[in-house]
Amino acid sequence: MSERWNAFDRIWAKGKQNKMVQRLMEKVKIRGLKPNEENCRDYWMGYIRYYKDAHTGQDMHLNPRKNKVRMKALKRNRFYSKKHDDKRRKAGKRKPSRKMGRRYPQKK
Repeated sequence: MSERWNAFDRIWAKGKQNKMVQRLMEKVKIRGLKPNEENCRDYWMGYIRYYKDAHTGQDMHLNPRKNKVRMKALKRNRFYSKKHDDKRRKAGKRKPSRKMGRRYPQKK
């Protein structure tokens, strides 16, 4: 476990009336998430990210590792970024074959 994980455990163990716990719960609530331990931990660790739905224009904060169904609905994939998709669209051509040039041609 990381140091931040342990620090969150110490903060959360102090109880829900603790000032720091109240602050974390308020920040999670502002982002439209349910203020429970799991969401507060995700926010504390930096896993909560901002996304905007291109179709509806709706703003949302979520953990992309836990909300895979919603990420698919937003057409966001972990493996392909928007930059990658734009490169593929601009090219519009087939990829060159790998036989274009040899790295170490044999001399005959």
